[in-house]
Amino acid sequence: MDTGYSLGAALLLWIGLQANCLATPPVSGPLVGTWRLISYTDTVEGEAPRHAFGVEPIGVFIFTADGHVAISIMRNPPDLAAPTADPDPDACIPGWFCAYFGTYEVDYKTSTWVTHVRGANAPGYLGTDQRRHFFFQGDRLVISESYEANGKTVHAERILVRETRR
Repeated sequence: MDTGYSLGAALLLWIGLQANCLATPPVSGPLVGTWRLISYTDTVEGEAPRHAFGVEPIGVFIFTADGHVAISIMRNPPDLAAPTADPDPDACIPGWFCAYFGTYEVDYKTSTWVTHVRGANAPGYLGTDQRRHFFFQGDRLVISESYEANGKTVHAERILVRETRR
C-alpha cells in the first residue's frame, strides 16, 4: 500500500473527526453532569398528587458537555405485568420504564433546555423537540411544568439530585 495514500487517508479521517466535534457546540454550566431522579409528581388541580413511577422512582438524567442527553425513568417497584403496548403516542412502552436520548440545547437566561429526540421508547417522542423548564435549589435540579388536560391544570414536577459533574 502506498504510504502517501495511507497518510492522506489518515489526514482526511482526522479532519472529518475534528469537523464532527465542531458540529455540536460545547455546553457548559450547572446542567452538565449526571442527575438522579428522586421525585416524579403530577398534580391535577383539586386532586391529590400522582406518582406515575412510584413514590421513590428510579431514574437518571445525563447531560454531556458535548451536547448529548440521555434520560431514563423506571417505576419503583416495576410493574412487570404492565401492558407492552399503549394506543397513546406519548406512552412509554412498557409503561413502567421511559427512556429517550438525543442532543440538547440549554438557555440559562430562560431556564429551559430542549432535547432533540433521536431515540425513545415513547413513540410519540421520536423526532420531536422536548422543551423543559427548570431551576436549581442547591444541588437539586427541579423541572417544573404546567399544562391543561381534560379541562384542568396539571402541575408536573420532577426533582433530581446531582450525582456527578461533567
